Amino acid sequence: MEKVNILLVDDQPAKLIAYEVILKDLNEHLIKASSGREALGHLLKNDIGVVLVDVSMPDLDGFELVSMIREHPRYERTAVIFVSAIHLSEIDALRGYEKGAVDYVPVPVIPEVLRAKVRIFVDLYRKTRELERLNAELEQRVAERTADLTAALDRQAILAREVDHRAKNALAVVQSIVRLTRANDVPSYVHAVEGRMRALARAHDLLSQSRWEGASLARLIDEELEPYRTRNGSRLAAEGPAVVLQPSVAQTLGLAVHELVTNAAKYGALSIPDGRLKIVWDLRPSSLVIGWNESGGPEVTRPSQQGFGTKLIEASIQGQLNGRVSYGWHPSGLQCELEIPRQGQVESSGGRRSSEVLESTREPQDVAGGHVMVVEDEALVAMMMGDIVEKLGFSVLGPFNDLSTALRAASTREFAAAVLDINLAGELVYPLADVLSERGVPFIFVTGYNSDHIDERFSDVPVLQKPVQIADLKGAFRSQGLPREAA
Repeated sequence: MEKVNILLVDDQPAKLIAYEVILKDLNEHLIKASSGREALGHLLKNDIGVVLVDVSMPDLDGFELVSMIREHPRYERTAVIFVSAIHLSEIDALRGYEKGAVDYVPVPVIPEVLRAKVRIFVDLYRKTRELERLNAELEQRVAERTADLTAALDRQAILAREVDHRAKNALAVVQSIVRLTRANDVPSYVHAVEGRMRALARAHDLLSQSRWEGASLARLIDEELEPYRTRNGSRLAAEGPAVVLQPSVAQTLGLAVHELVTNAAKYGALSIPDGRLKIVWDLRPSSLVIGWNESGGPEVTRPSQQGFGTKLIEASIQGQLNGRVSYGWHPSGLQCELEIPRQGQVESSGGRRSSEVLESTREPQDVAGGHVMVVEDEALVAMMMGDIVEKLGFSVLGPFNDLSTALRAASTREFAAAVLDINLAGELVYPLADVLSERGVPFIFVTGYNSDHIDERFSDVPVLQKPVQIADLKGAFRSQGLPREAA
């Protein structure tokens, strides 16, 4: 144990030596002072556990010294024992206790009594210091635990907001599927909608299994092909390196693959028993390339008009993922190639994830005034928003799925208003909102998050929650002063 400092104060050197001899067996650190002023100097430089002080001293008596000791915050409770060669009256003893003394030893000093008294207060000092240390540790642990709980609550709040955001985005995609799907009769419509919903659900299940870290491309394709596998498995083939897709890419690509599989099952190689489908993907330095090869099915010709499935694939791959789609309408079967940039979207199973956001190379349309800019990174939601805007009597500028392209359009094009998704693949749309504010162009926010997280600068801007209803968008347009004949 660390030794306790015991301060011995007496103006007579012989008595100091006697105290030192008596207390030597305690094995503590003894500090001697021949005056009250010298004692104060030691108190300022050292941490003193017990003070043994003579009452009668010429410059500063024991009562005055104890009063000065008690004025120091560090020594408010330090044990002070009086030693006196003269008999103290009860009033003097009471005065000593009032000044802060804890005990009184008369002269002649009995060594055993003095040692016992000092030992008691040394032990008490040690226990007090140990309690202070334990209390400090306890307070630190409580503070750390409180900080951990606060951080956990913050993480829970963030997680709740993120879950809410994802749920609303998913509902917005579902709403887009329901509104944009076309069919000749109700059963066909229900079948088409349910198929697309299942594609979304399969991608969601894969992402849930990885805690939304990403989804395996091989498993995503296997899930889509599972209903068409035969017992010998010879009509389907899918091969390529291990690839992990980011969550937004997995859902988007899952819908695109579903549309290709559905088309093959209706009109292509999977519509007859002898048809064959081979899917091969390759991970190149800058892109993921997926080859779709049908053979042995009915003769294929280029369609006279673009169907919803083709529109969805192109909007998803080209519009949302900034990729490329090419079709080959060969008599032996459809040949299709999907190319998706890797940066920030696709990685090998052993690679590092990139947090960089791709810049779209798609240029905005050349339009005149009276249009509404649509900024939305979900391809289906963007298509639906464009459809709603057109139904309200406006033309669509865009849609734009990244901030940089939208900023260029906002600086060079004329339009009546804008509909802005607040979060574009993790990038906030506020810089674009600043530009529109400076130009005096009214705009509306659309988000899957709660409106209380909007930047205070835009507190007066209407905020619509996903999924958006046409009546809500119409009311928001009118609140922004857009022409009634258009809205």
